[in-house]
Amino acid sequence: MRIERYTARDSRSAMAQVRAELGADALILANKRVGGQIEITAAVDVEHAVATALPARSGNVQPARRSVSADTPANEIQLKALEKELDRLRGILEKELGGRNWQEATVARGPLSALRQRLLRMGLSRVLAGELLDSLPSIERLDKGWQLIQLSLAERLQAKHIEQIPGKITAVYGGTGVGKTSTVARLAGADIQRLGPEMVGLITLDNYRIGAQEQLASFADTLGIPLFTANDRQSLSLALQKMQGRRIYIDTAGMSQHDARLRGQYALISELRKPVRHLLVLAASAQASQCRALAANFSPRALSGAIISKVDEAQSLGGVLDVVISAGLPVLAYSSGQRIPDDLCEADGIELVRRAVQLAEVSGASPAGRPLRFAG
Repeated sequence: MRIERYTARDSRSAMAQVRAELGADALILANKRVGGQIEITAAVDVEHAVATALPARSGNVQPARRSVSADTPANEIQLKALEKELDRLRGILEKELGGRNWQEATVARGPLSALRQRLLRMGLSRVLAGELLDSLPSIERLDKGWQLIQLSLAERLQAKHIEQIPGKITAVYGGTGVGKTSTVARLAGADIQRLGPEMVGLITLDNYRIGAQEQLASFADTLGIPLFTANDRQSLSLALQKMQGRRIYIDTAGMSQHDARLRGQYALISELRKPVRHLLVLAASAQASQCRALAANFSPRALSGAIISKVDEAQSLGGVLDVVISAGLPVLAYSSGQRIPDDLCEADGIELVRRAVQLAEVSGASPAGRPLRFAG
C-alpha cells in the first residue's frame, strides 16, 4: 500500500495532483483545510487491506497487514488509521444490514417501502416490521398488502382467554405505576361475578407502598373477600393454606424494571411448587424500552402471558405490541378505562391492531400520503 499527502490551493487542484501521481484508482483517506489550503491524503493498492479487515472481526483473526518500510513511520500510522476506519465501516454495515435483505427490497419496490413506513409510524420496531414484510407474498396493490400485514400482526399477538391458562393461583407482576394492583382487582372482580366472593381471595406481597395496600384492602372489604399480606415463603404458604380451594390472586410489589427484587418475588412464588399463572402487566402508555426492559427480567417461558393496561391512555400501541410479540408472550386481556372489573377486555388481536392503527392515524397521514386505515 502506498499512502501520500497532497496540498493545493483548492480541492480541484489537489485532486489533479492525486490523479496525476497515483492514478484514477486512488482512494481518498482524508480531506481537510490546513492553513488556508486543502490537504488530501490518498492511497493506492488498498484491495488487500479491505479484503483482510472485513472478515477479521467475524473470525476473531487479526487482519493481515502489508509490510511498510521502516523509514516511512507516517505511512505506518496512516495504515493503522485506515484499518481502524475499515473496521468501523464494517460495523456500520453489519448493523444496518443485519443479515437481512428486506430493506433493499423496500427501496426497490414501492408498495413494500410504503408499508414499512406505515408500520414504523405505528411504533413497531424495524426488526418486527421487517419480519412482517418478509412474510408477505408478492403484492402489487398497497391496500391488499396492508390488509395482509395487519392480519399477520394480529396473529402474532397470540390472543388467548385467561381461562385457557391452567391454575387457581395467579401472580401478577409489573413495574411501578403500570396499573398492576388495579389489574389484580379487575381479574378478581371478574371471578367474583362468575363464581361468587366465597371462591376468591387476595394476597399482597407489596410491603413497600402503603397506597397499593390500602387500594387492595378497600377493594377486598367492599366485596367481602379475604386479603392476606405476605413477605416471605412461610407467610405466603400460610396465606395460601388458609384460602385453599379459592381462586387466589397475588399482587406483587411494583418496582423499577431494573430492580433485582422483581426477580426475587418471582422466585419466592415459584418455590411453592404449585401450579401458578405468572402474568406480566405492561402499560400501553409507557415507552417501549421500559416495557422491553421489564419483560427481560423473566426467562423465556417463565411467564404465562401478558395483560396490557392503560390502553385508553396510550398515544401509540405499536411499541407494547412489539414487546409482547418479541418476548413470545400471549396477550390474555387488556384494560381500557377506570371501572373495575368492567373495563377489563378479553384479548382480541384484531381489535388491538385496529386501535394501534387508529392511534397512528391520529398523528396524521402515513408517509405514503394515505391514512392508516384498518383494513377489516
